[in-house]
Amino acid sequence: MHDFGLDALGGFIITVADITPEKRAEFSQKKLAKDAQEHKELQERFIDMISHEIRNPLSAILHCTEDIIAAVREKEDCKVPLSRITESAETICLCISHQKKILDDVLTFSKVDASMLLLSPRRVQPKIHFAGPISIFRPQLQRNDIRFDYQADFSYAECGIEWVMADLDRMGQVLINLLSNAIKFTARSKDSREIRVSIGASKDRPSSYPPNVVFFRSGESALGLDKTALPEWGDGEFAYVMLAVKDTGIGIDGDAQMRLFERFNQATPRTEGIYGGSGLGLNISRRLCHLHGGEIGVSSKEGGGSTFGFFFRVRKCAYTGGESVGEDDISEVDKLSHGIQSLGRELSDVKGSTQGIRIPKDPPLSQIDELRQGGPVDERTRHTHEIERQTMIRDNERAQSHNEEITSRRILVVEDNIINRKILSRKLGSLGFEVIEANNGQEALDAYQNSSLDCILMDQEMPVINGNAASRRIRELEKESDTHIPIVGMTANVRAAQISEMLEAGMDDIINKPFRTEEIVAKISQFLPLALEMANK
Repeated sequence: MHDFGLDALGGFIITVADITPEKRAEFSQKKLAKDAQEHKELQERFIDMISHEIRNPLSAILHCTEDIIAAVREKEDCKVPLSRITESAETICLCISHQKKILDDVLTFSKVDASMLLLSPRRVQPKIHFAGPISIFRPQLQRNDIRFDYQADFSYAECGIEWVMADLDRMGQVLINLLSNAIKFTARSKDSREIRVSIGASKDRPSSYPPNVVFFRSGESALGLDKTALPEWGDGEFAYVMLAVKDTGIGIDGDAQMRLFERFNQATPRTEGIYGGSGLGLNISRRLCHLHGGEIGVSSKEGGGSTFGFFFRVRKCAYTGGESVGEDDISEVDKLSHGIQSLGRELSDVKGSTQGIRIPKDPPLSQIDELRQGGPVDERTRHTHEIERQTMIRDNERAQSHNEEITSRRILVVEDNIINRKILSRKLGSLGFEVIEANNGQEALDAYQNSSLDCILMDQEMPVINGNAASRRIRELEKESDTHIPIVGMTANVRAAQISEMLEAGMDDIINKPFRTEEIVAKISQFLPLALEMANK
């Protein structure tokens, strides 16, 4: 207390209160709120990823199924060529494989996240074992004209790696993820297309392999995941097996390289848009390496290809006769690169042998009855099937009349997924529309400025410029010309906020993937009168 000239009864009272608990509680609440927000955003990204990656292939599956059903139902004269049916079936298989990959990634990720994923070590020979995962890519490498090489470098022999205790099924999963990306990134390269896989070894924990790939630093939490010291791994000498996958693909800039290994992320929106993917594969790969006492790394330059490397810890062991190995297995590894290149001749021969096949003009009913809607035809159901047939004829006649009315209408299909774009364009073309294709928002803007259009079908998530940005730009350009072209948004995203963003960007309506041909045609027909009215102004 200090007297500053006040009267005898005046003065100051000073109190000191310890508010540390309150501040700690405040900081704790802020942290909880931040964590909750991050969890919510992560959950939304997960839902968006699942929705996009599952719904996108479903559109292609639906359209291909329509082609196959049309061919089976065409009794008098099959107008659908065999090549179209084969292509549709192959596309369905491709889409199903993609969806299975997404499902497998999600399940593996969930197990790793919950610490439920266990490693199963056994006696294996790494160089020979990895020939299996590599060999499944032979058709893709040949189809994309990619030169391939797989070899062990001098460090592998120097370290004396022969038989080891390891879970190479899990490490093979990492190699498959890296090879899948390498093929996708290299397939569209305009220059040389090459992929090289090398395998090496080290007695000490490596910091790089090959010299240009520096592995990421493993934190304490990652080092604590290492399972290779458990009793079931034996008591052999520790060693480290290293693999690298080098490609001549598009490459990745430095800022984007670390984002590759985050959950639900790819390097850039452009990478995700062009090549697709869940953004789970590399995150899972790194965490699998952590479980196996290893780490992963990348060296890349945009436009100059990429090299992904990873290593994992093993224990050396003696061969006990429990695993069979022979000259054929070793020979397969030595001949693997040559076999991939020579596979092209075999595939060409197979393709040529199918060219003479024709679908019968009037196949026996017994061969197609089971595929009919409503089941097989017999005496009890023949009248019902005849009614169905007459109904189909009337529907086809009405559809043909409708097609004649919309012939010459020009539709711009903007879709970055090449399978969906080609199938949708083919479907619309067969109905009488004139179709222009665009791979991204920038190509859509170019087409808008250089062509006369009646309607635009606009995907949302695309590289270069996304659907929302392209729609906004089109609406800005329309203000100068006092026109309005209908834009129908096509999206695999289902959240209300995302739909609202598309409408606010200037799209007239939205159709969710997957959709049937008649559904998208109905949307187009709904807006064509508007397009004609604006064109006649």
